Amino acid sequence: MPETQSELDELRARLARLESATRPRGRTNMVGAARYIGKSEETLRKMHKRGEGPPRNRIGKRFWSYSYDDLDAWLASERGAA
Repeated sequence: MPETQSELDELRARLARLESATRPRGRTNMVGAARYIGKSEETLRKMHKRGEGPPRNRIGKRFWSYSYDDLDAWLASERGAA
């Protein structure tokens, strides 16, 4: 068990490095984005109809692309608003 604040800080830093190493990079489609943020595809569609939800980019006429960085930022802002 860590005994000092510096040991706790070191463990937190190690945990942050591990989390960032295992986080996906790049882009994903709507299915992957919905799964990543813990919502259904239908909920994500409804959020976008209301002008809410994470930022996305159109790919062609039918498909959307989401950046994992944008999804992480959106999740962080949602946690801050709650």
